[in-house]
Amino acid sequence: MTWLVLIILAFTFMARASNNMIQTTVPLMAEEYFNASNAEVGLLGSVISAFSFISTAFVNARLSSERRRIMFELSTVLYFITFLIYPFINYIGLWITSAAVGYLLGVIMPNIATASSIVGRSQEVRERVIALYTFALSLSLTIGPVIESVILRYFSLRYVFLFFSAFSAVMIPLSFKIPFPSETHSINHLKLSSVWSRAGFRVAVYNNAMYSLPFAMLTAFGGIYAIRYFGVSNSTVYLLFAAFFTTSFLTRLYMSMRSIRDVGKASMSMAILTIIGVMLITTSPNVYAYAVALALLGIPHGLTYPLSLIVISRDSRDDERNVLNSAFSSIMTIIGVLSPMLLGAAADLMGLRLMTLLVEASVIVFTWFLYKSIRQLRAMPLSIELR
Repeated sequence: MTWLVLIILAFTFMARASNNMIQTTVPLMAEEYFNASNAEVGLLGSVISAFSFISTAFVNARLSSERRRIMFELSTVLYFITFLIYPFINYIGLWITSAAVGYLLGVIMPNIATASSIVGRSQEVRERVIALYTFALSLSLTIGPVIESVILRYFSLRYVFLFFSAFSAVMIPLSFKIPFPSETHSINHLKLSSVWSRAGFRVAVYNNAMYSLPFAMLTAFGGIYAIRYFGVSNSTVYLLFAAFFTTSFLTRLYMSMRSIRDVGKASMSMAILTIIGVMLITTSPNVYAYAVALALLGIPHGLTYPLSLIVISRDSRDDERNVLNSAFSSIMTIIGVLSPMLLGAAADLMGLRLMTLLVEASVIVFTWFLYKSIRQLRAMPLSIELR
């Protein structure tokens, strides 16, 4: 089992590091090379999320385990090819390639989440593997921006993709070793339309949705915000991202060593930290205060996703896990589709600083829904345990 866990962690590291590089570099590339407006930058992020939703909801969730494996392995090969295309594309090609990347990631990422949740015989071991999986996500997000910052000292944005193609290349041989659950009846037994009735699933969705808009804001506009208001270089932008992902990494490192017993209490604590962090971004007078705000927001980033996966894991069987994870990813992707467009339009209308107030409001609204769902779940006598 140890080797299997290491394979999952290595694949996760490569996939998330390269994925994050695309998400944070494409907006800068669109603005720097093609003079894209805030609305266009936001719409570009929405295109990536939209195609990810299509593949997650209408392909990945509906295929049998055997066919999903074939699609998964093929997607890693095509994903590698996109990194060789990005440096040489024009404006239209930027949109087409980004759409393709979104579609491929919609196949790749949910299957890794599922793989991490089926390794181990006991629930405690499985939750520890989930924690290690999310730890690998954060480790990649910590190291990746530092690597990109160094690359940008010597090369332009276009050629960063060629360096990160090495990450996607490693994913190809590892993809053949990723475990897939055997599904005897889950596709017929559990329909996507019925998952919302599960209390644990709703808690997982609201928990992650609470943080989704702030993360979309940082991904699409975090670098542009720092450049526009604080006059930093492209290289410094990725050091700021490194501060954010370092605290996320440390949070997940802690979680991998010590289990979270009360998921509800932890979720509400992360919501409060998110509210404070977004407000600090709005009021930051200089780049140092901005860095502190990003570092603070890294803590809830480190916890919200693994907490959601743990709730789903406790409330499902192995043969249901793919459907639930796909449904969860689909809902998060829908939010990801809408978020950049709304943020881009808001930024054009009111400016980037005032846009952050819209993000603050969304966090408060989803925190209220999360609080209500946690109370409902605790009140159910046969519900899964949050503690």
